[in-house]
Amino acid sequence: MDRLDGEILELADSGTIRYTSIAKKLGAPISTVHMRLKKLEKEGTIKKYKADVDWKKAGLDITAYVMINIDVDTLKRIGKTQDKLLKELKNILYVKEGSIIIGDADLLIKIIAKDTSHLKDILLNYVGKIEGITTTKTFIVLE
Repeated sequence: MDRLDGEILELADSGTIRYTSIAKKLGAPISTVHMRLKKLEKEGTIKKYKADVDWKKAGLDITAYVMINIDVDTLKRIGKTQDKLLKELKNILYVKEGSIIIGDADLLIKIIAKDTSHLKDILLNYVGKIEGITTTKTFIVLE
C-alpha cells in the first residue's frame, strides 16, 4: 500500500465512496481511483461500505456504551468463546458496535435507543439474558 492507497482509504472511511469525489479531492484520474478501490476491495483491505446514519433523525435519541464482564467458566461450560458472545451481542438490533477489550471489562458495546425506557428494555431483555454475562456498566452519551 502506498500513499495514494492510504489517502483513498482515509476518504472512503470518512464516507466518501464516489470515485469522482475521491479523484477530485486527490487530483488523481477517476480510472486510477476506480482501479485502486477495486484492488483494495479484492484484497480485503476494504471490507464494506456503510452509511453514516444520523440516528437521532431516525428517532433513536440515546447512545450508550456498555462495559460487559463475562464469566469464562460459564462460557467454557456452554461451549461459547468471547468472539461468539460478541457476535451474539452484535446481532441485537440496536447494538451498533462491539469490541473485546482489556481493563475493567471484557467487552464494550455501543447501543442506540429511542429513550431510557427503550435502553432499559434492550439491557434487561436482550443483553442481560445472554448466558455468560455477569455484569454490565452503562454510560449514556450526553453530546
